[in-house]
Amino acid sequence: MGRGTKAFSAGRRVLGLSERAPLATARVDAVWLLIAYILILMLIPANLTISALGAVGTPALIIGVGALVWWVCAQMNRAYSTLSPVQPIRRAMLFFTVSVLASYVVATVRPIDGTELNAADRGLLLLASWLGLILLTSDGLSTISRIETPLRMLAAVGCIVAVIGIAQFITGASIVDVIQIPGLTPNNTLTSIYNRGGFVRAAGTSTHPIEFGVVLAMILPIALHFAFADTHRNLLLRWSPVVTIAFAIPITISRSAIVSIVVALLFLIPSWPRHRRRISYVAIAAFVATIYVLIPGMLGNLIGLFSGIGEDSSALSRTNSYALALDFIERFPILGRGFSTFVPQYRILDNQYLGLLIEVGLVGTIAILTLFITTLVMAFTARRMTTDERTRSLAQSLLAMIATGAVSFATFDAFGFPQASGLMFLGIGFVGALSNVLRRHELSDQLATPADSVS
Repeated sequence: MGRGTKAFSAGRRVLGLSERAPLATARVDAVWLLIAYILILMLIPANLTISALGAVGTPALIIGVGALVWWVCAQMNRAYSTLSPVQPIRRAMLFFTVSVLASYVVATVRPIDGTELNAADRGLLLLASWLGLILLTSDGLSTISRIETPLRMLAAVGCIVAVIGIAQFITGASIVDVIQIPGLTPNNTLTSIYNRGGFVRAAGTSTHPIEFGVVLAMILPIALHFAFADTHRNLLLRWSPVVTIAFAIPITISRSAIVSIVVALLFLIPSWPRHRRRISYVAIAAFVATIYVLIPGMLGNLIGLFSGIGEDSSALSRTNSYALALDFIERFPILGRGFSTFVPQYRILDNQYLGLLIEVGLVGTIAILTLFITTLVMAFTARRMTTDERTRSLAQSLLAMIATGAVSFATFDAFGFPQASGLMFLGIGFVGALSNVLRRHELSDQLATPADSVS
């Protein structure tokens, strides 16, 4: 064995990798588990659960917990362990996990009724699912192509649910309420049709139009990446997700959705080449004109969401919640009163960060912000680590996706909506995976250099 080969093998051991791929070569492929998660999360209505498990019996949550169990088992196998090197995203998620566990201790030692205690228990299961998604995605996808495979499915599924939303808007029918899956029963009534300003607000398979709009805005950067990058595919297949998702977002008639799409574009457009930016400006103008012509009154309705925000009942409800929230925060300012214990019966805050201050205190809120900021930094760093345009585009699209989700958390109670929260943590896992792949490539290049000089 030559010096270069020995050095390369040593480098793989430093990274915690065996001579085989780490977690991705396990008997069950992480790619297919993540694809299954995406399909189940996005296509199965959120109210369908395994009745014996109650509200926590959603198939997507169970897959997330299963992902955590799989990752833990993999770490017990020295051939697959990925505990080193240190991963910033993993550390940040651990910080958030510890803060939630601390808040659970606070909840169980204070006087607490059964409703809140059950909610706290559900919160731990949610946390386990999100943790599993981040860990398995980060360590279970070992190449760029493996990262792109489930993301490509996400774009396709986004197109499907967007079509469902458009059909709801046109027909005024729920459509998804007729979905029946053996073994699953509805734990509540799913209302997929709402009204605002004389228009139907579609929710697709989501719990609410707000969630639907935010989720589509998070998926749009991914769809745009593949529309530009997959030049070998049919033009219609590449651009159908972009067009349908873009059209479905405004018909949710949601401020959160509009803010989210603006954030996504602000992170995407400046990173594009000059000619693509010019085309995008024309395309956006044409899209707005199309909405104006095809749906009379819609554009004015959307503008009114912001121009009349001072008199809007939902906006007033948000601002009127601050005094109540402050009262709860003052009681448990450091660790909070317990994750998920501020149940909707008390108040709908429509601000996840405010809710976190109540439930996990200052420590937990700082922890989640640290996780989001760390992920954004890692995505930005990943983009700068490579000169490959496709990989740079992927990194930027994930950066836009996470930024969109992070901003939207200030506009609705995201952790109460399974699609939005699940997609956010899944996206964080994809950023972790991309960072790990590029770091391995960088180390391989560094180890290959001395080998080339030895003959």
